[in-house]
Amino acid sequence: MLRSLYYDVRGWFVLRRRRLAMYWALRDRGDAPFFAFLSLPFVAVGLIVYFAYAARSTYDGSQIDAGKLRAREIRCLAENIYFEARGETLKGQYAVAEVTMNRLASPYFPDTICEVVHDTRWDRSRRQLVAHFSWTALKLRLESGSPAWKQAMDVATTVYHGYYEPVVPDALFYHATSVNPYWASSKKVVARIGNHIFYR
Repeated sequence: MLRSLYYDVRGWFVLRRRRLAMYWALRDRGDAPFFAFLSLPFVAVGLIVYFAYAARSTYDGSQIDAGKLRAREIRCLAENIYFEARGETLKGQYAVAEVTMNRLASPYFPDTICEVVHDTRWDRSRRQLVAHFSWTALKLRLESGSPAWKQAMDVATTVYHGYYEPVVPDALFYHATSVNPYWASSKKVVARIGNHIFYR
């Protein structure tokens, strides 16, 4: 930024000297060519500053937007891990995160992690919209400074960037072992990890 400002100022002085030289050369030809040449440095400097600022703001804006989007997606994934599996083993937490990411990759679910986590579908038997992850329909308290939250963030970051070995490949569904949902019989069991059963 300072370097470009330095070049702009230096260019200004060079153009000013050239303007004086042009004035001397055109002094006998009238004022119109002089004023035309006089405006050129202002136009040139203005265009340089405009395009430099536009390029910088576009680059910075896209970088900031991408960073904010990534942070929001990781947070949504961490919240799902925290509320769905904070009492589970590390493997169980990875499995829950993996199901979320598998849904993201599936054409049958939304296109962002946050939308996947907060997705609702119409349940014909209950005749109402039902959240895929039940905690999203409740007002639960998140203890952001707790060790469980820090671990959920670590797992979410690792899974988001793909730095893990899949534990439930192709799994799109799971439920707690304490319940028996109507849809379980139509799915194929992939794994049983902790208090959850995972299906594809």
